[in-house]
Amino acid sequence: MPLTIHHLGRSQSERIVWLAEELGIKYDFVFHKRDPIFSPQSIKDLHPSGTAPVIEDDNSPFTKTKVVLAESGAIIDYIIAAYGEGHLARTPKDGEEYIHFLEWYHWANASLQPALFRVLMTRRLTNDPEAMHVKMGNAKLECALSMIEARLGETGAYLVGNDVTAADIMAICTLTTMRGFCPIEFDELKHKNILAYVKRVGERPAYQKAMKICEGEDFVPILGAKAEQFVFPY
Repeated sequence: MPLTIHHLGRSQSERIVWLAEELGIKYDFVFHKRDPIFSPQSIKDLHPSGTAPVIEDDNSPFTKTKVVLAESGAIIDYIIAAYGEGHLARTPKDGEEYIHFLEWYHWANASLQPALFRVLMTRRLTNDPEAMHVKMGNAKLECALSMIEARLGETGAYLVGNDVTAADIMAICTLTTMRGFCPIEFDELKHKNILAYVKRVGERPAYQKAMKICEGEDFVPILGAKAEQFVFPY
């Protein structure tokens, strides 16, 4: 099998497995358990970044040599170009959807995920809700959530339109699994579109299969308004 996906338990590398399942491509899967919270040496040995996801492609269609690649966005672009025949992406030929795809695809890691982790870090520093950095972190996250809530209200389905794209694959992890690290609660009225969105994704067979592959049969994805704090080691 030329393509290998390396997944760190309960991490954003679930995106790559979900992508592969949506595309219906063949791949080998390697699970790496956290040690006890951070990446184990087995991940660090694969790539200097020491983070997941990482893929290995033994015979890249682009270089005809082995490729080792990190970073979610780079890996998604690579797999779609190499094996996905362009599916789940948008191009200039798609007009307005291309513009929305560009923005939301990059927004997921550039704005949404940093906003969540900013709240995570401020909570580690203090429990005082009146602290300036806590207020700023909460405001940034609420801004991000209000943006995605409004966008989903416009489309009624996914970030780009009626069909799932790589923009959703990038964004959904922060709205689900990452909340196990920072248990924010969604308001059932204020975030009704987000809640409908994660439920919609959770019903997709490819997503369900990917989560079972990544975390096992007993893992329950965080698809509701409330989130429980992950406990490590697990």
